[in-house]
Amino acid sequence: MNHPAHAYRQHSVQGATPLGLVVMLYDGAIAALRRAVTAIEGQDIPGKCNHLKRATAIILQLDGTLNMELGGEVAQTLKALYRYARAQMLKANIENSPQVLHSLIEKLSTVREAWNEADHRPPASPAPPAGDASPREGRHEAPYGKPSSPFPPATKDSPYAPPMDGESGSLRLTA
Repeated sequence: MNHPAHAYRQHSVQGATPLGLVVMLYDGAIAALRRAVTAIEGQDIPGKCNHLKRATAIILQLDGTLNMELGGEVAQTLKALYRYARAQMLKANIENSPQVLHSLIEKLSTVREAWNEADHRPPASPAPPAGDASPREGRHEAPYGKPSSPFPPATKDSPYAPPMDGESGSLRLTA
């Protein structure tokens, strides 16, 4: 039998938007950093290492999913933030410094809030009149003969958007 908290988290992830997933990753990294601060203050070295390892893994996941082609300057800025975060976590680990982690938590929290606002921003395009509801409601129409996407077109502007393959509009998978 699944633990209720695990089932809730799994349902939350499955129902999240792409930007919502990014917010969840930031939440996980920030929570791990807070636990690392508590471990440092309690002189729990193995706990500190485990929490910093988890935060590092999340930051590496965020960094690894950046789309540098479509993300432009935003992707470059995020890449620099993630590089900085990894360096600060290493410094905090070596120096046992909760102050370094508090500063990093503050910076990540600011960026997390921006992603959260973007996730909750109303769509840029006007909604169709109530009588024009399509049987494919919730999907965005594509030209004849092309599959439609379950994500709004604005999602491709995210630095986390997967690269698209030219005119076909299909995802290009890279190894």
